Amino acid sequence: MSGFESARFAVKEDYEDFEKLFLASRNEACTYKAADIWLALEALEGPPFQIFTDYIESENKTILIGEFDEVPVGFMLIHLFSLGNDLAARVDEVFVHGDVREVGVGEHLMNAAIDWAKVNEAQQLLGRTFPGDRHMKNFYERFKVTARLIEVSKKLY
Repeated sequence: MSGFESARFAVKEDYEDFEKLFLASRNEACTYKAADIWLALEALEGPPFQIFTDYIESENKTILIGEFDEVPVGFMLIHLFSLGNDLAARVDEVFVHGDVREVGVGEHLMNAAIDWAKVNEAQQLLGRTFPGDRHMKNFYERFKVTARLIEVSKKLY
């Protein structure tokens, strides 16, 4: 597969592409173990337009759009927050369309996220993944983003 992959900051005109990718991301997320917990406790709330507007208008948040051959095929939502006396950046959600996951779009998104975090003086970058999502775990580990907190659960009934 030949082509050119890249990442850039979202603009207001990206909303329709973001909405399609966001909905595809949520549909895929629902197939993972612990999706119910993530949706109840961690997932961003609200319709795609509200989330898009919140991230694009905030000084402490950003949306990156991943492209392949200049076609939007992924996104990353990131925000800055205080962590003790430091500033950290958190990848709230990341998604790349399954057809282009092995061509480097995710790497461009992560490199752009790291650059954005550094420019904003974040001391570290955090992210999340579902248990069993080996692809995402490996993706994070390629960038030396490793597990620091593991949430556990036990079904009682």
